[in-house]
Amino acid sequence: MLLDVNLSLILLAALIAVASPGPATLALAGTSMASGRASGLALAAGITTGSLTWSVAAAMGLGAVMLAHVWIFEMVRYFGAAYLMYLAYKAARSALSNKDLATKSFAGGKRSLYAKGLALI
Repeated sequence: MLLDVNLSLILLAALIAVASPGPATLALAGTSMASGRASGLALAAGITTGSLTWSVAAAMGLGAVMLAHVWIFEMVRYFGAAYLMYLAYKAARSALSNKDLATKSFAGGKRSLYAKGLALI
């Protein structure tokens, strides 16, 4: 079973997903510019912790459920494809608009920023 997994392809997809900018990148940039490096690092630590938590939970929980029920795997696959098409539509519409990209900054103490980073994912 483990030999059927293409680990290099999974790691490449994870690298692309992590490197692509999204709301977390904009929040980090805005917070760091508005409040300084320490605030940006606190937010980044929360985002990293949240991402790792969700990744491990998804890998363990969804993997076990999908092994037990193949139809759930098919549903996740089709919903995932539909969501990616929706994101592509939004990205294309955004790229064709003339609006400027706005950064979002968070304010608060280090613990508050860490918690907001956890919730951002």
